[in-house]
Amino acid sequence: MPIYDIFMRKFYLSIVAIAVIGLNLTSCKKGGPAYKEADLVVYGTIYTVNDAAPQADAFAVKGGKFVYVGGEDGVKSYMGPHTTVVDHRGKGMVTPAFTDGHAHYLMSNGMTVMGSLQFKFDTTPLELMQEAAKAYEQAKKEGKPAVYGFGWTYQLFEFLGMPTLEILDEICPDLPLYFADGEGHKGLANSACMKAAGIMDKDGKLVITEIKGGEIEVDELGNPTGLLKEQAGTFCRLRGIDFLALMNEKQAKDAIILTRKALHSKGYVSYIEGWANYYGNLRFYEAAKALDVDNELNLCLGLAYEVESSTVGKAREDEFDKAYATDEAFTTRHINPHYIKMFVDGTVETHTGYVHEPYIDKEGGVSEPNWTPEEFAAITADVNAHNYTMHVHAMGDEAVHLAVTAFAGNGRKEKRNTLVHVRNVLAEDYPAMAANNIVATSGVLWHIAADGVKDVLRETLPETYVNQFYPIKSYFDNGVMMSAHSDFPALSGSSELPLHIMEICVTGILPESDSEPLWAEELVTREQALKALTLNGAYQMHNEKERGSIQAGKYADFVLIDKDVMDEKACPARNIHSGNVTATYFEGQQVFGSGE
Repeated sequence: MPIYDIFMRKFYLSIVAIAVIGLNLTSCKKGGPAYKEADLVVYGTIYTVNDAAPQADAFAVKGGKFVYVGGEDGVKSYMGPHTTVVDHRGKGMVTPAFTDGHAHYLMSNGMTVMGSLQFKFDTTPLELMQEAAKAYEQAKKEGKPAVYGFGWTYQLFEFLGMPTLEILDEICPDLPLYFADGEGHKGLANSACMKAAGIMDKDGKLVITEIKGGEIEVDELGNPTGLLKEQAGTFCRLRGIDFLALMNEKQAKDAIILTRKALHSKGYVSYIEGWANYYGNLRFYEAAKALDVDNELNLCLGLAYEVESSTVGKAREDEFDKAYATDEAFTTRHINPHYIKMFVDGTVETHTGYVHEPYIDKEGGVSEPNWTPEEFAAITADVNAHNYTMHVHAMGDEAVHLAVTAFAGNGRKEKRNTLVHVRNVLAEDYPAMAANNIVATSGVLWHIAADGVKDVLRETLPETYVNQFYPIKSYFDNGVMMSAHSDFPALSGSSELPLHIMEICVTGILPESDSEPLWAEELVTREQALKALTLNGAYQMHNEKERGSIQAGKYADFVLIDKDVMDEKACPARNIHSGNVTATYFEGQQVFGSGE
């Protein structure tokens, strides 16, 4: 090779080497070889829910994930000309976005898009009947196949007078009518609905008198009153009303969009719909997948498929097969359909909860579970073997015990079988829950009671169930994974807002009420309450490695709040609820609020 060519080659290689060294030095100045200019940098009082580093002053986000969490000096190296900066210093606090471990937004918003009635907590029987009459006339004009609604209060109607079947038939003589109460555990049905469901024959005679896990109330002559409890109501509703005709594909998608907006406005970005097939079909599954495919879901969504105790034999097998088929059909990056919802019992206040201490005024004392221990154990084994998690309504302490025993003996720890609501727990069951990785998603918002309510409860419940319900601290003390849920819209006068739930965890009092704290021994710290609403919820959804805390490598799901409610000096416990979510971010993108 000519000397000139050798010289030029060496010169070229030297220039390249110098350029590479220069690039490496530049990279080091920006934070190391892995440096990438951040999409977003946030400053503020940051509560990370990371025990190793519980607070930070800044974080950086790149590609939807946290790439840096720490001090202000350290985040500077992630700044670039295209980095968006949110300065929340002195304006409140920043926390991980929240998780609602069980609620019914899709059911509620489904009624909104269908134009169904939604009653207020204090609706009277007269008001309900007046609204029902208007709804019937509207349904006839629009050609709707039924009149449907939700939200009346059982205790209030018992006191003022339950509408009779004759009145319901007079209001709505030829269309099926069904109104579920605010807890979803009781319903009022007219004859047309019960005939369509096969409970009554065409002449109005009862042909079905017993439904497993439910009650068809009858008068002293054995005639139906129109009141249905627990699984009897579900049986009637699903068989008596054509929900496919009431809600089309577009309406199902609209219901999910309404749900997404509602959750984001409250700071939730992860959510388990506790009864995704509430209307007896898969419309919500299909709509959610379509939205996620189009990158419009912007939620981590769990969908629980409910199997009724009223479904028996081959029909029950078919239901489980339909539930298991949702895995391949609807699993996406943001949708987890691997939940089977079941009811072990009803509610303690209405004597359908399965309890250890007998009710004062109930024949038979403790009620009965919807499933035998043997049935429930076998179902648990089958559900977990199909890679699904049990998501189980259990209120009474004996119902909890039945489920815990089945999960411990026949379940798989890695499936994180979950108890929902959990009004009372026997002391012996806490260690078993911890040892078997059983999650309790608690109805914290019901850990309250006005003094007058307790007086009413004393007429029917043993004192234990009057002064002690919905434990919180015992879960933390016993190493049980506890998350929080709202059960929206079944709020019973409380609030689904995360900071309201936090205040109840800390004070045992409904925000802005004058009642005395309930079961003060079960109250927890603000830090524990925040963890229940964030990281523990992510654990329940099998997402704790990716979400639930502000840590490098996790998805950037977080909220800005206009008050530092974690600061005990600046914010008294009774003022926690006054904090407001001003912005919500999902995977680094703002999905609610005006920002800074």
